Amino acid sequence: MNNQELRNILIKELGISTLPEEAQDEIVGKLGEVILKSLTVAIFEKLSNEAQAEFDSVSAKGDPALIQEFLEKNIPDLSILMEEEVKKTLQAFSQNEEQAV
Repeated sequence: MNNQELRNILIKELGISTLPEEAQDEIVGKLGEVILKSLTVAIFEKLSNEAQAEFDSVSAKGDPALIQEFLEKNIPDLSILMEEEVKKTLQAFSQNEEQAV
């Protein structure tokens, strides 16, 4: 799942396609940060201590392709994990919205 796919999913699931693009960007950006944090925690839980250290080294280089390659090699169900974290975040967001109303 790339950034554009994630953006499209979030816009669709949140029902914000009629909002101005700036508003969409702001909402998607904030939720994207939450999803990224949640995904990072989930990834670290699946990696061994040795792999965690290697991940730190790889991510410090700042090369998204290298990071993606590392993750795909070390987490066979990465796409499923990503989908699960997106769903969890959207569910939490929906629950918070319902409570605020």
